[in-house]
Amino acid sequence: MIYKNITSMEEHETSGELHMALRVSMGIIAVLSILSNGLLIAVFLRNRSLLRSSYNVLILSLAVTDMTTGVGLILTPSYIIGINNFPIPSGLAGELFCRIVVSYYLVFTLGIVSVYTITCLSLERWFAVAKPARYRAGFKSYRIYIMVATVWFISFLFNAPHLFEMKLGPENHCEWVSLTTGDVRRGVALIEFLGKFFVPLVMTCLSFLSLWVKVRDSPALFQTNRGKAGVRLLRMCAITAVVLAICWFPNQVYYLLFKFDITQMDTAAHQVTVVMCMGNSTLNPFIYCAINPSYRKHFINFLCPWRSGYDAADVISDDKRAHTMRNSNTASGYTQQSFPGARTSRFDDYNSRSASEIRI
Repeated sequence: MIYKNITSMEEHETSGELHMALRVSMGIIAVLSILSNGLLIAVFLRNRSLLRSSYNVLILSLAVTDMTTGVGLILTPSYIIGINNFPIPSGLAGELFCRIVVSYYLVFTLGIVSVYTITCLSLERWFAVAKPARYRAGFKSYRIYIMVATVWFISFLFNAPHLFEMKLGPENHCEWVSLTTGDVRRGVALIEFLGKFFVPLVMTCLSFLSLWVKVRDSPALFQTNRGKAGVRLLRMCAITAVVLAICWFPNQVYYLLFKFDITQMDTAAHQVTVVMCMGNSTLNPFIYCAINPSYRKHFINFLCPWRSGYDAADVISDDKRAHTMRNSNTASGYTQQSFPGARTSRFDDYNSRSASEIRI
């Protein structure tokens, strides 16, 4: 009996340490997520011309998603404040709070938004480089905003069944509700894993793999200034997608195994996966700064406007190069077919004039 009591006390202490580590980690993630993505959003608001490019609209949507994730982490009681320290309101407000926030519906739905947004970004880049004519018709400004709204709507709708997995119980305590059991539970979990994470991730990987093959097999098309700026943009988007996959994959697999009764929730391993996937919301602005000089200059101009070493005109020029890379590729291919003996300098001049004449 004494041995059992000692064991129980040790398990309780270990559990408390794990929860404290989780709360500290989530607190740091929430602050970094709000600050870093808030800064990126401020840069976009200050430079509205950036939003003329479809990929920047998607990147802005991703920043809003990640910053909202930081806010969601603060609101979710078990992550930072502690479920016992958070007063649950009564009535309808308490019911909604349990179903939307305490059930983790909000923060994990925002994760789905991030996955789908990255998939849209990869498809946008693929059409921009591989199918420029269809890109100009399909990615007009109003359509990209419709795409963003659709991503948010589908994500919240797809994850809506989880709203019914928790309810407000007696004495204003949130209680879990089991909706499915057995084979139905496992089947639903598998569909969720495929639809929310695996299939979008495969589409993203195939898109960037196709672009990598195109860049490798057609190096001449990417030697101009516009081509090089476009390659930097592709590299930035691809690294963003890879980091998201690395951060989210362990958690999604762990949750799927839990639905198959193989793993347990609220263990040290589970909490590590949660920290990884939520930590992804802090990383994107740092990736943009590290990989893409254009974003880095925008950040520096915003934070240090007195720095004369970073000319705004150079930043705008680099943005235009990346934005018009697809037009340069199309024009270059046309020129090489029509004038195979022409010099490279004439190619570049033709590409530059053609790109400047086409507005997307």
